[in-house]
Formats: sequence, C-alpha cells, structure tokens
Amino acid sequence: MKPLHVDFVVRPLWRQPVAARGRAILVALGAVAGVAAVALSWQVLHLERQIAATTQSIALARHEVAARTPPPRPPLLLSEAQVLAINGAIGQLNTPWPALLDAFESVATAKVALLQIEPDNQRRLVKGVAEARDHQGMLDYLAALGSAAPFVRAVVSKQEINDRDPYRPLRFSFEALFDETSGDSAADNGAANRAAPGEPARERQ
Repeated sequence: MKPLHVDFVVRPLWRQPVAARGRAILVALGAVAGVAAVALSWQVLHLERQIAATTQSIALARHEVAARTPPPRPPLLLSEAQVLAINGAIGQLNTPWPALLDAFESVATAKVALLQIEPDNQRRLVKGVAEARDHQGMLDYLAALGSAAPFVRAVVSKQEINDRDPYRPLRFSFEALFDETSGDSAADNGAANRAAPGEPARERQ
C-alpha cells in the first residue's frame, strides 16, 4: 500500500501549483466583479431615486405655478355700437378745432347769432344752427362761411321763423363742408394778416 503524503503547511500563492493559482485568481476576480456589480446596482438605484424625486419636484413646481398664475383674460369683443362710439370719439379728436373756430370767428356778425355747432368728421362737415334777422342775412353769412378756410362750402338744410321770439328771427340749420388740407394755408394767411408792432389792426367787416 502506497503511503499518503499530507502537507499541512500553507504555501504562498506563487508557490502553489498552476491550477490552484488559477482557481484562486478566478475566485478573487469573481469576488471583485460581484462587489463591483453590487456597487453599480446601488449607484443605479440611487440615480433612479434621484431622478424620480427631481421629476416629482418639477411636477409640484409646475402645479404651484399653474395654481398661482391667473387665468388668461377672454378676448375683448366689442359690439357694433361700441365700435361706432370709439370711431366717433377718434373722429372728434381728429377734428381741426382751432381752424374751424377761427373760421367761425372770422365771419361773426351782429346780424347772425350762432346757436350751435356739431362736427361730423366722417363726412368732413360741421352742422350748425343759427338765427338771422332776415333771409338775405342768412345767405350772406353762409357765403362768407363757405369761403373761409378750411371751409369750402356752406349750405342751408332747414329754415323757419322763430315765432317764440318777438323779433321773429329766421332760424336756420346749415352744413359747412371743410377740407383739412387747407388748414395750413389758412393758418399762414392768418399769420400774415396779423398786425405788426406799431401798425393798426385790420378792421373786421
């Protein structure tokens, strides 16, 4: 019977047989790979938790912003009457009031009393009501007004005797058409007609 040789001395790795050293190296590599896999798995899980928490925080922030943001105002819809009123107001603002008032002042006379004026900028005219002593006084007033810039024409639209006045004046309604392009020339003419210092002012007819 062949005797068994048992060696109880643990030899260093480099002194062990090749097969034993290979198994030890594989075991060590497997352990390292296992530890690395566990560490990688933990890192991936941690990143997934961070992503989920960040996503939830963003969703909550969007919800808070949406809750604090006032709803958009509905579009402003104007009725036809409102549009007409706005256009009328714009037309009133665009009316060349200084030139018109200067023209009325230039034709003022004691024979005609101007009672009311109302501009109609869309039709480029001024409606008015006045009283004259007689028919000829009315015609003379309208002729003078129609030739005073920026007016280009003035016509009577209605006339009647005011019986409530003891003098029975002729009350008439008129329409005076104006042209804004002539306003500048009228202003220039008015400036030229102003009396220079030391000169007598022109008498108004």
